[in-house]
Amino acid sequence: MAGKTHIERALLEQYILGLTTEEEGRQVEQYLAQNPILAREIRESQIMMKDFATEYVIESPKKLRRKVLKVVKETDVTTTMLSPKLTVNWLTGITAIFAVGFGLMAFLLFQQQADLQNQIGFLEHKINQLENNNTQLINQKSQITQQFTVLKDINTSHVHLRGSSLSPEALIVVYWNEANQNAYLNVVDLPEIPADKSLQLWADVAGEMVNMGVLETNKETLLRVPYIPNAESLNITLEPKGGSKTPNVSQLYANGKML
Repeated sequence: MAGKTHIERALLEQYILGLTTEEEGRQVEQYLAQNPILAREIRESQIMMKDFATEYVIESPKKLRRKVLKVVKETDVTTTMLSPKLTVNWLTGITAIFAVGFGLMAFLLFQQQADLQNQIGFLEHKINQLENNNTQLINQKSQITQQFTVLKDINTSHVHLRGSSLSPEALIVVYWNEANQNAYLNVVDLPEIPADKSLQLWADVAGEMVNMGVLETNKETLLRVPYIPNAESLNITLEPKGGSKTPNVSQLYANGKML
């Protein structure tokens, strides 16, 4: 019986009515020990059953009792009258059936409510996911709209950064808008770099290299980069992982002059 997850309803009703054998009673008690909620419902039903039976046992009126005794004396009967105890047991049985039905119904309603709460929690989780996805899509749409606005602006210049002898096939396009001071970088082609290195973008302003940050080499999206006023050229160098404070000009990967 250990680990049993269900039990016959008839056996459960017999247990409440006190009609089970000793072995059956142990089986039911083991099952209830594994199902505390149902066990509590049955205990409450048994208490209600007992209270109901005690409260509503009707004592025979005195006149009726005397008449019955007179008939018994005058009549030769071989049957035995029902004792008050049997009457109580009969009422108890009726009450028990009602109590079991009520208890099981309450237990099923409790389970249904728990299932409903789980479903509500699942739906709330899905709604939150959809809201987050919607927020991300809105942000992406806003970024794409902003990028498209820059790209179609007649004030946007296309600066081509072509590869050096270290990376002759490299090609990067920078969309540079001086009017709105926006800049986006598009990696068309770049060679693979060692895992302990980074590519870093620099702007040449009056002979001084200004750091524009380490590049993310994702070829599928535009990368927004800082707008540097009065830049004369843009340059990409290979630097230690995370970038450097000053460029390593001997590791120049690509460069291009501003139009």
